[in-house]
Amino acid sequence: MGIPYSREINAAFEQVTPLVAAAYEVLSTIKNIAILLAAIQILTVVLLTLILVSLLGLLYTLNPDLETERKQLVTPVMRWLAGWIYEFGETGKWFLRGLLGLVLAGSGIFLWQGSLAGSRAPGAIREGEEDERSDEKRDKPEQSDKASSGSPDRH
Repeated sequence: MGIPYSREINAAFEQVTPLVAAAYEVLSTIKNIAILLAAIQILTVVLLTLILVSLLGLLYTLNPDLETERKQLVTPVMRWLAGWIYEFGETGKWFLRGLLGLVLAGSGIFLWQGSLAGSRAPGAIREGEEDERSDEKRDKPEQSDKASSGSPDRH
């Protein structure tokens, strides 16, 4: 009585094992997406802060009632920024050119990989390759269940 049940358990494990592997891949993908979303949120906060500071500077610059605040806040910051640009402008220019080249190369690779998406199913067999499971099936002859062949089960 134990043998048919153990066969059923083994068959169940053989069915569940690919599902567990697929679930692990899904969890890994979800983890990567969560990390990407966190990075995007941090970048969004930084950009929104820079926009707020820029708008405040613009407000101080254009409002004639805030002349003293402009002289105390905006003018020193603009002088520092202009001095920094004059000092590191050439290095910054080459850095930005290199960054632009890397972004363009990364975008090209991303688009190339995206154009290949869907051309083959993840578990599909390529031409010329054979599935390992099909080799095992050919090597093993089909086993018939003794319980279904009419032999009585003795306890």
